[in-house]
Parts: sequence; C-alpha cells; structure tokens
Amino acid sequence: MKNLSKIHSLIIILILGFVLRIIANVNFGDTELANEWGVLFHNFKISGILGYNVVIGDFYAAPKFVENNEEILPSAFMPPLYFFFIYLVDKLSFAFFDTVQLLIFIQIILNLISIIILYKILIKFVSKLTSNLICLIFTFFPINIYGAVQVSSITLQIFLILSFLFFLLELSKNKNFKNILIFSFFSGLLILIRGEFFIFYLFSLIYFFIFNEKKIKILLISAILTSLIISPYLVRNFINFDTIVLTKSFGYNLLKGNNPSMQVEGDPEFIEINFNRNDLEIRTDSKYEINLDNFYKIAAIEYLKEEPIKYIKFYFIKVFSFLTINLDSSDPNYYHPMHVFPKLLISFFSILGAILLIKKKGFFQFLSIFYLINILFFSIFFILPRFSLILLPVKLLLSSFIIEKLGRKYIDKFS
Repeated sequence: MKNLSKIHSLIIILILGFVLRIIANVNFGDTELANEWGVLFHNFKISGILGYNVVIGDFYAAPKFVENNEEILPSAFMPPLYFFFIYLVDKLSFAFFDTVQLLIFIQIILNLISIIILYKILIKFVSKLTSNLICLIFTFFPINIYGAVQVSSITLQIFLILSFLFFLLELSKNKNFKNILIFSFFSGLLILIRGEFFIFYLFSLIYFFIFNEKKIKILLISAILTSLIISPYLVRNFINFDTIVLTKSFGYNLLKGNNPSMQVEGDPEFIEINFNRNDLEIRTDSKYEINLDNFYKIAAIEYLKEEPIKYIKFYFIKVFSFLTINLDSSDPNYYHPMHVFPKLLISFFSILGAILLIKKKGFFQFLSIFYLINILFFSIFFILPRFSLILLPVKLLLSSFIIEKLGRKYIDKFS
C-alpha cells in the first residue's frame, strides 16, 4: 500500500505535467527549426556537412541557409548532441508528425521522465511529502514548461544532468562496471551537449572517487569510457581543423559578455557592429571558424586588460544576476510575475541550502560546490535566463533540505 501511494502521487504529478505542456505547446510552442539549429540542420541536409558559415568571399563567410553550389565551412561553433538529436527525430518523423512536432513531443516526454528521476534522487534523502512538493514545483515551474516546447537543448540537458546525478549516486553506492558504464555514458553525452561540462565531470570524479573514497581505478575506467563516447567528434574536428577541440566558441562568448556595452545577457549586436566580418581579413578556409574565434578572444582580452577593475565589478554583477535575477534584462517577458517570483523563491532556498550544506560531507556538499562552480564559471561570459533552468534540478535538490527542515519544524510544533 505504501508503494502504491507513492506511485499514485507521482502519476498525478506526471498527468498534470503532461497536460500543462500540451496546453503550452498549443499556445506558444515552436513550429519550426530556427536560429542556429535551423541553419545547421538545413545545411547538413543540403550539403552533408555540419556547417554554420557559408563562404561569400575570400575573406568573408556568414551563417546562412546554404543554397546549391555554395561552399559551406565545417563548424564546431555549437555542441553537437542536440543537432544529432534533431537529426534522429527527423529520421523517425512520419506522416502524422512533422520533425518539429515530434521533437517537441519527445521533449515533453523527456521532461516528464526528468520528474521521475528527480523524485528517485529526492526520496533517497528527504520524506515522501517533500519529494512530492519539490516535484510539483519542478513540474509547474513556468520556464521549465516553456523550455520543453521550444526548439532548444535545455530539456535534453535537464534530463541528462538528472541522469548524471542519479547514476553518480548509484555508482558511489555500488561500484560495479554496469554503474560505471551508465554514469560514463551520461557524462559523455553531457560533454557533447555542454562542451564545458568536462570541468564538472572531472570535479565529480575527484570529489567522489579520489577526495572521499580514493578509488582511482573508477576514475580511470570512467575517463576511458567517456573519452570513447566523445572521441568520434573530436576526431572529426581534428580532421577538419587540425586541432583537438570539441567546440570553438570561447572567444565569441567571452567577447559577447565582456565589452563596453556591459550587458549581463551579452551583446551580440556589439560584435556585429564593431567587428564586421567583412573587414577582419580572415581567410575563408577550413580553419575560418577557429581563426575567427581566436580573433574574438584576443579582442575580449584587450577590453579586460584596458579596464580590469570595471570588468571585475561587472563579473560580480553577473554572479548576482545568476544567483537571483537580472536587474536590467532586455527580455520583455523577463519580469513577468510568473517568471520572477518562482525564480526568486527557489534562488533564496537554494542559496540558503548551499550555505548550510557546504560543510556537510557527502552528496549535498558536492551539489553545493557544483552549484557554486557553475555560477562562477558561467559568469565569466554572460547570463541568459535559460542558464538558470540548466541548474534548476540542482537548486531544487538544495532547496529540499531547507523545505524538509521547515516541514519537520512546523509538523512538530502543531502535532
């Protein structure tokens, strides 16, 4: 009966989540592949090359939909996994669904599976009541609903990060090869969807299997398995660019988030206006994207060197924006109460949870440090609203500790 009750509560949450996301899809779901993903997908279908920039002249290439007989350059600008995901969905699409409709439907299902995984993690540490409450918050969180019905990698990222955390716990409890394999599989996929995730992957291995348990063997096996997953794309990039790189957008992102316009969300228009590609004299060969990104990196570093104090202050403004809210957002819907209030509430509980748990050795200490490293790392560049959504599962897990303590306090008080 106890297990039946747990399942019954979770099923209700999942049904509500499904209905909400279907309604959201009807009202504001994406209907076409747009932006970078649309360009990459179109260009691959036309040319068979995973490319973003089309050659316009000897020293000028730009992102556009390639047409017949135009030369397209191979790209490493975007992490590849979401493109592979779109490509697979396109192959699975059939008469009743176009590619985008099927993509959104699968994302909704993945979002619901993420709720189940979150519950499975929570129930290891907190009560059933707290677990259900946190899952309800996750299910109803407005930007999470919105993200599931957009052509965006965010829903897949959430599913992968929760799977990573769940199998990290399983591996720390039972160090068999099956758990190492599954944990490494999700680690590899996360690196393919977030190039910088290798930093957090290494931190996870060091924290659990060297710092606490001194199991270097697990680290080595996992590192080998994870490398096998990402190596085909690394080989592809080495062949195309003559360098070992997973993605090449560090310079662009650094300049987008660190320039005289000083916008927390970054300013791509500043780059377009002040660094017109047609004037940069970067040859449009196979290394065009690599050389262009290196140019952006040098330009960003020059700005940082010119006024270091100014950019250090700006860095902490970005940290504050990531921890709480951006006080100067250009997004017209950013300050909608349905977005701001839940974000502020969860931010408060997660910060408090991280402060209280960072000294407590174990999974929640790991989460606290993981949360802090993410904030400090992303704030080097710029902060978009979806970045907070990437960390939403971590914030909710940290919040669960505070909510559990408050619940026990008031239950004891009124019992």
